[in-house]
Amino acid sequence: MEALIYGYLRDDLAEGRLGELEDAMCDLARAAGLCFAVTFHESEPGDGTAFAELTAELKRAEAHHVVVPSLEHLAGQTIPRDLLIAKLAQEAAAQVWTVQC
Repeated sequence: MEALIYGYLRDDLAEGRLGELEDAMCDLARAAGLCFAVTFHESEPGDGTAFAELTAELKRAEAHHVVVPSLEHLAGQTIPRDLLIAKLAQEAAAQVWTVQC
């Protein structure tokens, strides 16, 4: 059975390219031999609800992979971004994959 990978993106950064970005994340998953599960959409900038739901789902499903279109979808600045990546690693032993679109 293929390992699961979950997508995460901020709708405000998608600039009308939601379908294209999700397709790119699915393509990366397929190329890596992973099973793409679903994308968590952060619809309100800075809200964090979708990120919290993603983290909970990773733990529930015992999944360890997340794909984002770019690291900016986690956070625009390096330190907050590194904190979120560390949170995924610590709480769900998750690795972050990046598609540069």
